[in-house]
Amino acid sequence: MSSSKPYHCQRCPRAFARLEHLQRHDRSHTKEKPYVCVQCPKAFTRKCVINLFPLPFFLDPKSFDLLARHERLSHAPEGSSTAGDMTQTPPSAHPNLDGLDTLASVVTDHAQMSRSMLSNSSPHFPGGPSTHPTPMAGVRLANPETPSAAPPTPLPGPDFGYAFGGFTGPYEGNDFTSFLDSVPLPSHPFSPAFQPLPLFPSLAYSPVTDFDQSSDRGQTSETTSTPSSSVLPRHGAQLPSLQPEGYQTTPKARQPTGFVPVTAQCRDRTLESLKEYAGVVPDPSLPSRHALSRCLTGYLMGFHDHYPIVHKPTLNVDTMSLPLFLSMAALGARYSREPDTSMRLYQIAKPVTLERFRRVFLSGTMPTVNVANDQATFELLQALLLLISVSSWFINNPPYHESLAIRSYMATLLRKDGINRLPEFDGTWTSWVRRECVKRTKLIVCCFFNIHTIVFDIPPVILTEELSLDLPCTEKEWQAQRADLWQAARTQSSGEPDIQDALSALFTPNSGMERFSSLGGYVLIHALLQDIWLMTKAGRLSHARGYRQTLSTVPTPEIISMEQALERWCQCWERNQESSIDPLSPHGPVSFTSAALVRLAYIRLNADCGSARQLQTWDPVQIATSLKDNLRVQRGDRLTRAALHCAHALSTPVKLGIGFVAHSQVALWSNQHALCSLECAVLLAKWLEAVTVPEPSPSLTEQEIRLRDFVLEMVMEVQHGIPREWLLANNTRLSAAVTRLWARLFTADYIWEMVSLIGRSLNSYADLLDQQG
Repeated sequence: MSSSKPYHCQRCPRAFARLEHLQRHDRSHTKEKPYVCVQCPKAFTRKCVINLFPLPFFLDPKSFDLLARHERLSHAPEGSSTAGDMTQTPPSAHPNLDGLDTLASVVTDHAQMSRSMLSNSSPHFPGGPSTHPTPMAGVRLANPETPSAAPPTPLPGPDFGYAFGGFTGPYEGNDFTSFLDSVPLPSHPFSPAFQPLPLFPSLAYSPVTDFDQSSDRGQTSETTSTPSSSVLPRHGAQLPSLQPEGYQTTPKARQPTGFVPVTAQCRDRTLESLKEYAGVVPDPSLPSRHALSRCLTGYLMGFHDHYPIVHKPTLNVDTMSLPLFLSMAALGARYSREPDTSMRLYQIAKPVTLERFRRVFLSGTMPTVNVANDQATFELLQALLLLISVSSWFINNPPYHESLAIRSYMATLLRKDGINRLPEFDGTWTSWVRRECVKRTKLIVCCFFNIHTIVFDIPPVILTEELSLDLPCTEKEWQAQRADLWQAARTQSSGEPDIQDALSALFTPNSGMERFSSLGGYVLIHALLQDIWLMTKAGRLSHARGYRQTLSTVPTPEIISMEQALERWCQCWERNQESSIDPLSPHGPVSFTSAALVRLAYIRLNADCGSARQLQTWDPVQIATSLKDNLRVQRGDRLTRAALHCAHALSTPVKLGIGFVAHSQVALWSNQHALCSLECAVLLAKWLEAVTVPEPSPSLTEQEIRLRDFVLEMVMEVQHGIPREWLLANNTRLSAAVTRLWARLFTADYIWEMVSLIGRSLNSYADLLDQQG
């Protein structure tokens, strides 16, 4: 079929393959809005919220009618369904999770969707109408014009493939260019269900990064972005003054937002305090105060936003305990690209912190010393967390097994005074800050335990069912610089639910939970991942031992319930006004990381990658061999759904350029992104192997054919000149090519050895596939 675009715009050089696309584009010049609401003056430039034609799968356009959705939102009578309603088919109606209509991916035409349109659309992101859930696993989309959502008619052939509404004709390769045109660029908000890989900051692609999403979320913009503020980090662009060691900085010299000054007196006081630990650190040597300032600044600018356990507006280096000061500096030195300094500080911080722990437990005052009420003990828990954050990601410098040992100290501190015990709150900002810091630290410690479970496939130290803390507050409350700003933000907040109530709501239809904070969503998705890990391990016990275990394609009630809980999580994520898939969002990158963890949750419902991954060996060849030999997948709707998430995870890096993303954007990601990407790459490669065999049995469904061709086009977009026939000559070439694309994202010079290990392991996996072919 010809790839020409016969319909040319008379006002600009653009051309289109279809007339209706030209007509819609033409309205972007004329500002015409032909779709007018009969009940109010609101009008729309286009009929549908999404582009249908370039996607590998299709939905019924009526389900995404902008005008119909506006009428439901703005003019629906009382008692009618709202954006929070969830139209679901009972599990008994889809025992095999039939219908890949539940996973049809949506990519918004960002270039032609105006902010004014978004402000009048659903509280959901542009993934579907407000009365229907985000199309994800286990939840069927309903047509708004039919009384109920009946199962679609099965296609002939395998009984796990079903057609999409609106499907017409075979996949057309020339549509891939249009697909890339429609991949949204950085500041556009998007659901983790549809665009699971991050949307990156604009940089050279746009002179202004519009972080303010108030038009989307119903808020008033407080600041105006400028070209300089969009490119420079929000932590400030001024460099600290290099004055002599004894020079005292004044408040006016501390203008850079993220800069943490360390005075000569502070450094001298630290050296004096180290004399108390001469038995474990006989000859300590500290870097200069300028180097310490760089290290602490590196901590705030690199690590803090991913794990916000310290309150920046009230942070005071002069009153910080010795273990926390040294641990924070050791971790920050990594982000300052000073590994030797980091290692020296770590070798001082670790023995000092563990000695402090020993003294606390050996003292006769231990019954009255606890995390909730004693500041020094609380900062000891924080110091242990930061030490783990340094040592978890290296084989030797420092060794990762030290982090596995240190976590037992953290668990002891948590359990000693009660995991759920918090300081008293007397209504003041000071007491609230103290209480919120303790709560956030305890919850993030539990999340870090879960990260170890994800990385090393070891049991969690603390189960989610033991927690009864409220979820963390909103970022607006947390980032308030003064008591009056905090009070104003607090009056606008509806409060946060207890973690057990929130989890119960995720598993309960029509529970009424509307949203959670960014960090609250992060805690909840880790809780769901822990449940999936426990469910997978329990399922293994009833089968043959060993890695060669394939998860069943027939969903159990537990899997259906978990998929529906993930769907409700995504809906709450979308309603959170601070959610963003932008690592440079002013509300922090936590929701950005949570979106990647959602993708990981869907993958682990389909394949037990953790048991076969063997990251603890730190040998890329052994990791790749284990993944190749010990991980099995079985074709089915749920696997294809997970593979679609993985394929779309590459769409933005492919558009922006794999090399550009690898060298300038991955540094903004949490290490959890690399872990998620490893499993994305392997699952997609396994799925491609299964669907590219000669004469597959049962024959491929149309959804599988479309997804396979979509991946083909993506590989051919990056690797110019490779013919389609060559890629499909055997069932491993396409898998190897896709795996190498993933590997290129993690082969730059990164801070953490684990990230580079993932890149090398993916390359080794691709080598094994090449040898097999």
